Amino acid sequence: MRLNELGASLRPKFNRFERAAGIFILGAFLGFFFLIAGLVVKKGWFDKKSYYFSEFDNADGVRAGTLVQISGLNAGQVSAVDLTSDNKIRVEFYISEKFVDKIKADTSAQLIRPYIIGERVLEVTVGTSTFPKLAENSKMESREGADLMTLLSGRKLNESLQSMTGMIESLRYLADAFLEKGRTQNMVKMFDRIEPLLKNFNVMTIEMIKLAQQANKDEKFGVVLSELAQVSQEFNRMIPQINAANPEFGKDLSMLVKNMDQIAREFKVVLPALAEIAPDLPKTSRRAVEALNEAVILMKGMQKSYFLRSGVKEVKEEENPPVRQPADMAPKNAK
Repeated sequence: MRLNELGASLRPKFNRFERAAGIFILGAFLGFFFLIAGLVVKKGWFDKKSYYFSEFDNADGVRAGTLVQISGLNAGQVSAVDLTSDNKIRVEFYISEKFVDKIKADTSAQLIRPYIIGERVLEVTVGTSTFPKLAENSKMESREGADLMTLLSGRKLNESLQSMTGMIESLRYLADAFLEKGRTQNMVKMFDRIEPLLKNFNVMTIEMIKLAQQANKDEKFGVVLSELAQVSQEFNRMIPQINAANPEFGKDLSMLVKNMDQIAREFKVVLPALAEIAPDLPKTSRRAVEALNEAVILMKGMQKSYFLRSGVKEVKEEENPPVRQPADMAPKNAK
């Protein structure tokens, strides 16, 4: 009895307020535990992850913990950033299991800034469904991106200023060249000549269109081309036969071309002389015909003279001998 009484006397006694405070603290502790567990589950810390890596020339603002997005959704994080031996930035990251099916062989990674001012994220594109799946721990193709903050960064701005300086120097040299009065006048003349040139070109284009329409009227141009193609085919068939029949055909053709060239050169020498006497050719031809007529008359008159008549008769008989008839064709009364 005494032990029971002693134990009852040593047991702590809580009043109503102390019990309410204890229940509140226990509930707060349990709520905090469940909140942490929910955040862990929501963050996907216990989800299965697939790791990949990509290489960039410039990875300003990227660090371990940078978000990885797919179509604007948080799909993972950057796990490590390192510099390779060839001055490339190696970015290692992981993708949550529910997005791994979207990672294909043609998937690429790009560093972008969702807002004008803010941290950069690693944007991963959705691959084509027909492509094979990209293996884990494989290299993902990268694409270089540019944004306003990157362009205004120290290194990019320095490069841009250097380029602008070179451009300004080139413009200054061009301005100095055009400050010369002669070059400026030539430039103005050139622009003055452009308008007539364009008008002539327009007229030529219209005429060419008319010519093409006339040439292709009733589709004659197509018929001509088809006939030319057929002629070419026939030539292709004939040329081997010509070469087989006359192996020296090519050499003879070359010699013929040389001779024709020589004849053309000779004609160039003769034609000026012919051009000089061309006005007198009709008169000279007429005088030559009259002289021939007079010569014929003279010869006939001389043949009728007493001394030449017998000689002319003998010459005619020699030139035109009498035709002998066969024996069976002789007259029947000839005895």
